[in-house]
Amino acid sequence: MSAKRNYSTDLLRCILMIMITAHHIIVHTLDLKALGSGNVRPDQFPFSLFLLNSFCIIAVNAFFFISGYYSIKLKSKKIVLLYVEMVFYLFIWYLVMLFTKQFTLMSGQSLKYLVNVAFPISTYWFMGAYFLLCILAPFVNEFIDSLDAEKQKKLLITLSVVAVVYGFIFDWDGIGRGHTFLHGLYMYFVGMLCRKNMEKLPKSKLLYLGIYLATSAAVAFAAFVMYRRSHSTLSWYIYSYNDPLIVLGAVALCLLFIIWDSYGPISEFSSRISKYVLAVYLITVNPAVVFYPVKKFMETHNSQPVVISSIIVYSIALFAVCIVIDLLRDKLFAAINRILHLEDLYENICNWYWWSTRL
Repeated sequence: MSAKRNYSTDLLRCILMIMITAHHIIVHTLDLKALGSGNVRPDQFPFSLFLLNSFCIIAVNAFFFISGYYSIKLKSKKIVLLYVEMVFYLFIWYLVMLFTKQFTLMSGQSLKYLVNVAFPISTYWFMGAYFLLCILAPFVNEFIDSLDAEKQKKLLITLSVVAVVYGFIFDWDGIGRGHTFLHGLYMYFVGMLCRKNMEKLPKSKLLYLGIYLATSAAVAFAAFVMYRRSHSTLSWYIYSYNDPLIVLGAVALCLLFIIWDSYGPISEFSSRISKYVLAVYLITVNPAVVFYPVKKFMETHNSQPVVISSIIVYSIALFAVCIVIDLLRDKLFAAINRILHLEDLYENICNWYWWSTRL
């Protein structure tokens, strides 16, 4: 049985996508990912970037956790529409790159991009993992529901060992640093397990807030110390999605909002726009273009308070713009559907999949 949705988690979804945007600005625009190459100066990045990144990097884990807590129950038609949405935004980016002459129509780069448009899950690792999870969720849900409490506990321990020990510590190829479907499935299961045992969990909002703040601060401190001691590759390694502190921080933040269950104008508005949140990730797939304005601004305004403030403000503004864009896209799709009667086409596509009768 799935949990009843509350407005606070819809607000959390919006916050998480803003966090992901801020994380991408730090990693791509300010090039914090250069830590992984080992070719950085010890004074190149200030502690404030490490701190902000540590508070934001839990967002992807949190998305998978929330999906597990409420259990994905997408119908086949919605899976098809999600796929079409990914194709749509990639094709828009293809046209932008074509008209800005980043490649020619008949070039190899153009053909390669068109292949990515047709198979978008190879481009968006997170959306690809989420898409696969949507397809497999009914089977995962049924399997987890069939286990008794003892077997669920053993499965949690086993998956934690695989995700943390083999993944984070030994960088096992099947899990790696958490940028995989398997890690998303692990966080989904953790979310399901927390829902099933919610009555046994503490109900203190301050406790979960404290855990989130403490784990994020610990990650920032550990990564910064390694960086200043010329161990930049280890510093970057600490920012793995399957770092146990990052996993714990994500779970704590989600439980904080689930327990909060607040209703108000902001939460209600967040609930109305939450269906458009994933589009922010799809639209910002090209960081060199999307984050160009904030990059140019920070080139001439490099004091740390200004840099941190600009990252936060730009992330919120970009989130709002993307929500409006996807709202317009949704209206466009609805108009096309009314004209071409695509409902029948969706049903025919869904019937090609043997699992459609079970969703």
